This record gives sequence, structure tokens and C-alpha cells, in this order.
Amino acid sequence: MEQLNNLQKQVGLPPEYAQKIIKNITTTKMAAAIETAVTQGRLNIKQIRELKEASVDLDSMVSENLRETLFKKTVDDIFSSGTGEFDEKEVYEKIPSDLNINKEKAKSVVHELAQSRLSNSLIQAVALLRQRNRQGVVSSLNDLLACDKAVPSRPLSWELPGELADLYTIYLKSDPAPEKLSRLQYLLDINDSTAAALREGR
Repeated sequence: MEQLNNLQKQVGLPPEYAQKIIKNITTTKMAAAIETAVTQGRLNIKQIRELKEASVDLDSMVSENLRETLFKKTVDDIFSSGTGEFDEKEVYEKIPSDLNINKEKAKSVVHELAQSRLSNSLIQAVALLRQRNRQGVVSSLNDLLACDKAVPSRPLSWELPGELADLYTIYLKSDPAPEKLSRLQYLLDINDSTAAALREGR
């Protein structure tokens, strides 16, 4: 903008024309930079909110397809954060509103991701169990619980029930919230007497 203002003085262009040209050029350049950042995965929802607060018109700068891609990445990050948290209001209302995308379409994206990630989280938890990576096991089980919060699942099956008991024991030792432990017991299809024995033996 500084360069363009200097150029305006040099060529003697009337200010009202110059400002219009400057706005068009800077908006085009900013749109290209934002689009590139979204495509490369370098822009997150927090930064999008900061840009909107700074009165940047993202809807005209970023295509709907790219905004939907950013939503999908944001939800994917939530399902792989290792926290076990899933805030329905945030995911189903606030984020779609911030990105100006269809809420029903956004909800179907969440459900699709949750269902595919849920079984992957169990596979990953078992793989980390075999590597004796306890912290990794806890994170993967939290991801499983986050997916289940979005789309409640039936109990999961596994060819080696003993490994499911080991997963439960490791999660139990991480001092989780009672409701998370109870839900995990259901998802890993561990009956009450087995769960009680595992709690006593920890």
C-alpha cells in the first residue's frame, strides 16, 4: 500500500481513483495469500476468526469448496487431538457459522469423519499397546471417545479380547473422568465383573 501511495503521488492520480485501485490490488493479493494458506493447511479456525474480527471479507476471498475443506480439517484435528473432547455447539454451529458453510452439510461431514476415525482409533490404540506406548494408547482412546460423542457407537469387536482389557487398564491408570471410563468400558465390550477385577488389580 505504501508503494502504491508513493506511485500515486508520482503519476498525479486523483486520490479517489488511487484508493479504489489500491483496495482492489491489496484485496486480490490478500485473497490469493489466504487461499494458498488454506490449501497448504497453514490456516486454522482461530486465525480465521481473527481475520473476521479485523473485518476481512473471507466469504468473497475464499471459495465455498475451500471453506468446506478447512472445516473438514478442523474437525479432523478435533478427532485426533487426544483430549476426548467434542463440543457440539462449537462444531455444529459456531465453526460452520464462522466459515459460512451449510450447517446440515457440515453435520454430515462430522458424522462421516467420526465413523471412519472411530475404528481407526481402536486399531491405532492396539498398535501403540503392542509398542508399549502408554501415553499414545490414552490419546488414541480419547480420540475414540471424541468420535463416539459425535456419533454414538455400538460396542466394538476385536479378535484378541485380552488386548481390549489391557487398553482399559492403561486408560484406567490415566485417572480419567468416571463418565469417560464408563463409556470406554461399554465401547470395549468389557462386562462389569471384568472391569471390577481390572480396577482392583491395578
